[in-house]
Amino acid sequence: MSEQILSGIGCILLGAFPLVAWWYAMFSDSDWGEAAREMPDDVFNLGRNTIAVIEPAVGSFLVFGGMLLLAQAAGLESEDPVVLVFGVPALVSLVVAVLGLIPVRLPGWMYPEWHEERRWRRREQAEWEARYGSNDEGDGETDW
Repeated sequence: MSEQILSGIGCILLGAFPLVAWWYAMFSDSDWGEAAREMPDDVFNLGRNTIAVIEPAVGSFLVFGGMLLLAQAAGLESEDPVVLVFGVPALVSLVVAVLGLIPVRLPGWMYPEWHEERRWRRREQAEWEARYGSNDEGDGETDW
């Protein structure tokens, strides 16, 4: 039983790493985000969908699988609804990770490059507005 508890905690901690790396790769311009985007190119490149699909699916599988191990260590039987709450998402995550190996093109918003370009455009627009300001002064008149 103590091995099952340690395995569950280990799976949860191990699953947190790909989820955090995925978040940084998709939504951060920091040094951590840059490192998370570059890491799969050298070490763990399973195709175009590695960051978009495989990384979060593997992380979710490990987290839900670890919670399932902890639930079973607590004495919950396989008929208990809590086991289904953790078991079904774990299996779905595993299926999604395997399907992520198929090199299909996904919508642009699923890739980190799309988010990076969107952040860059927003930053450029904010700099332009700060530099030149807007002509809208709120009086309803148009400057021609």
